[in-house]
Amino acid sequence: MQRSYLEHAMRDAGRIEVRHQVGDRWVSGVFDNPHYLWSCLSSLAGVGNLYTSLNAPKLMAATNDMTGSPFRDADMAYLTRLAFDFDTVRGKGQPSNAEELALALARRDAFVQPLRALGWPMPAMGMSGNGAHALFRWRVPNTPEFKEMLAALYCGMQLEFSTDQVLFDPTVRNPARIWRLYGSTNRKGTSCADRPHRVAHINIPDRWSAVSPQLVERLANQYAKRMASVERQRVPAAPIRTTPYVAGRGDYRTLAVQRWFAAHGAHKRHLGGGKHAVRCPWVSEHSNEDTPMDTSTVVWEASPGAWPSFHCSHAHCAGRTVRDVLALWQDADAHCTGTWAREAAQ
Repeated sequence: MQRSYLEHAMRDAGRIEVRHQVGDRWVSGVFDNPHYLWSCLSSLAGVGNLYTSLNAPKLMAATNDMTGSPFRDADMAYLTRLAFDFDTVRGKGQPSNAEELALALARRDAFVQPLRALGWPMPAMGMSGNGAHALFRWRVPNTPEFKEMLAALYCGMQLEFSTDQVLFDPTVRNPARIWRLYGSTNRKGTSCADRPHRVAHINIPDRWSAVSPQLVERLANQYAKRMASVERQRVPAAPIRTTPYVAGRGDYRTLAVQRWFAAHGAHKRHLGGGKHAVRCPWVSEHSNEDTPMDTSTVVWEASPGAWPSFHCSHAHCAGRTVRDVLALWQDADAHCTGTWAREAAQ
């Protein structure tokens, strides 16, 4: 079934990124030749974790070995998969036990049923090793309009389908998202008798039809209207956090945010345009494991006259800003090149 899944991916995307993780080491390669792809995966499958890209990149040279660079969101030309992920609430670094996995699979099935009633085709149904997946085929350009549509869709689905025991992950919608390779072993966390490492698998429909963009847009608009109505009624869709008062002496318009995060061992890499991937200060509250290539938490360098910005896409961090990080760490003054004056207050 792994081979069938990859054959579909190769046809729809043209090129596939393979990403291999062993401990803290990550390597990537871009493949457009199925023979080299199968050979490489066979050689890597015995250790670590394997992932593949979901969507179609722009025309680029394929390495057909593991000497390439990871895809970025800007590298993607078309969105060819709508990927939905359900994971259980459990201790960090723990594989799911049988009961938790069953809950995730049941929640995934309960998610697919109303979509089918709305005219969506049958998706491919996956098991990641710890959670449950639903994958729909489609093909739309990677544009800001579709990015906005997916933000409304995934945020609405998160509110409707997350429970106290199973979380719908709204962060898996970015174009360069990597995905568990079906047929490979999920080796995240420490394996034990009742929480083992499992082989991920997927069931692909005999006729894996694509969902139309019109159906996706219709549902996204429904969620957007629903969330707007909730906001008008002043019922929070996410935890409300009180903005902390910041009493430091530094002028935070001059805060070197990347050096500040690096000093806490939380800076990952520069993403371009003053944007940096970082480790979230509240990563211990996240249900998903943080990885060196993860970009769900980012900071932006200060622009003229403004403070730096912080954003974490995980539900536990909804509403948190750079002020919350300032209040948590309380040492940002050491990374400012200027001191606070009254006219600098925000």
